[in-house]
Amino acid sequence: MNVTTLRPPGLSPGVQRHPVDVFLALAAVLGSTGLGLLGDLNPTTAGFLFLLVVLALAVSRGLAAAVVGSVSATLAFNWFFLPPLRTFTIAEPANWTALTSFLIVAVVTSRLVIRARRKAAEADARRGEVELLYGLSVDLFAATNRVGLLGEAAERVTRALGARAGGLLSFPEGEPGPKTISWSGEELPPEAGKLARTVAERLEGAEVPARGTGRDVYLPLVIGGRTSGVLVLLGTEASRAVLEPAARLVALAVERERFMSESAHHEAVTQSEALKTSLLRAVSHDLRTPLTAMTIQIESLRRQVSPAAGADLDGLARETSRLARRIDNLLALAYLEAGRSRPNPEPTPAADLFRAAREALPLLLDTHPVHVTVARDCPDLFVDPSLALEVLVNLLENAARAAPDGTALELSATAHPADRDRVRLEIADRGPGLARRADGSLSDGDHPDARRRGLGLEIVHGLTTANGGDVTLLPRPLGGTIARVDFPSSPEPEEP
Repeated sequence: MNVTTLRPPGLSPGVQRHPVDVFLALAAVLGSTGLGLLGDLNPTTAGFLFLLVVLALAVSRGLAAAVVGSVSATLAFNWFFLPPLRTFTIAEPANWTALTSFLIVAVVTSRLVIRARRKAAEADARRGEVELLYGLSVDLFAATNRVGLLGEAAERVTRALGARAGGLLSFPEGEPGPKTISWSGEELPPEAGKLARTVAERLEGAEVPARGTGRDVYLPLVIGGRTSGVLVLLGTEASRAVLEPAARLVALAVERERFMSESAHHEAVTQSEALKTSLLRAVSHDLRTPLTAMTIQIESLRRQVSPAAGADLDGLARETSRLARRIDNLLALAYLEAGRSRPNPEPTPAADLFRAAREALPLLLDTHPVHVTVARDCPDLFVDPSLALEVLVNLLENAARAAPDGTALELSATAHPADRDRVRLEIADRGPGLARRADGSLSDGDHPDARRRGLGLEIVHGLTTANGGDVTLLPRPLGGTIARVDFPSSPEPEEP
C-alpha cells in the first residue's frame, strides 16, 4: 500500500521577513530605474514599469518585498522621472498617487497570493486524504475476502496516518480491562485503556496531547448505534477530516469480519444439518427394511408357537414397534430442524390425542390401566396433530416402562391456570420418580430409567418446541413422575 504522508492544512508562508527579500526588492527597483533611464521613458511609462516590478515582487516574494519595492519605486520615480528632475517634491499629488498605487498593488496582490497558496495547500491536503481513504477502502474491502483482516487493517491505518503506535481495543462485558484486538508500535500506555473505555461508553472521540509530536486520538467504532471497539492512534498529526472517515472504514471492516465469521458458521451449520438429514434418511431406510421383515416373522411365529411362548413374542413385538417409532420420530425431528418441513397447526381436541396415543401402544398398555380426565372448560389445542401425538406417545411409553405393572397411568387436560392461551396436558405415573441433588434441585438424569428414555425425551423436547410448547418433568406427590406439556390453545371463533 502506498502511504501518503498527511500534514495538517495551514497557511502557506505569505510573509517572509528575510534580508534577501529587501535586497532583491532594491535590486529590482534599481534595475527598472536604469532601464527607464536608458530608454528615456516618460513619467507615465516609467510609473507603469515600476507598477509591474511591485506586482512581480508581491507575487514572487511576498508582502515585505512588495512594500520595500513600493517605497523605493516611489523615491526613484520622484527623483528620476517626475519633474522637476533630481529633486524630491513629496508635496506633489503625483508622488502620493504613485505611492498609494504601489502600496495598494503590493497589499492586494500579496493577499491574493497568500489566499491562493492556502487554497492550493488545502486542496493538496484534501487530495492526499482522499487518496489515503481510497487506498484504505481498497485494502480493507476489495483486496481480500478472508477472515482475520482486522489486525492488518489497524496496522495499515496506523501507518497511513503517521502515528507512532495504534490499534484496536474492545471491551467485552464482564471484563474490567480492554481486550486488544490488534496493536502495533510502542506499548499501550496504562492510561490509554481507561480513556478508551470512556470513549466507548460515550460514543464520542477524544484527543489528548502526545508525549512527543502530534496528539493521541481515540475514536469509537460505531455501527448501527453500538460500539464494536475503539481505534487508538498515538502521536498522529492527521486532521479530524481524515481520522473520522478512517475510523468509519475500520468500523465497517470490523462489522464485515463479524458478518463473514457468522456466514461461515451458518454455512457450516447448514451443511451439518444437511449431512445429518441425509444420514438419518439413509439409516432409517436401512433399518426399516429389517424391522419390517422382523414384524412379519413375529406374526408368522405367533401362529406357530404355543400360548406360553406368546408372551415372549409380545415383548419382541413391543420392542420392534418402539424401535420403528423412534426411527420415524428422529427422521421427523431432523426434517424440522433442517427447515425442510414445518408444523401445520390446527384445532385438535385433547380427548382425540389421548385416544390416539392409547391406540398406538396397545401391547405396552395391557399391563397398565389408563385413566383419562379432560376438564369441561379445556379448550382445543392448536398444534400439528401428528407431532403432538408423537409427544404424548413417547411420554406415555416412558411412563408405562417406568411404572410397575398393574399401576395406573393418569392422563389429564386442563386450561392453563395462568395463561388463557395455553392448554396443559399431564401424564402421571407411580414409577421411581425424580431424585434430588445435594443442592435440592431435581434431575431427570437421576431417574433409574433415564438412560433408556433419554432419546425419547430429546425427541419430545424437539417436537414440543416445534409446536410452540414446552415440557417439564416434575416429582409426583407420594411417588412417581408427572410429565407436564403446555401447548398453545386454539383461538376462539369470532362471534358474528
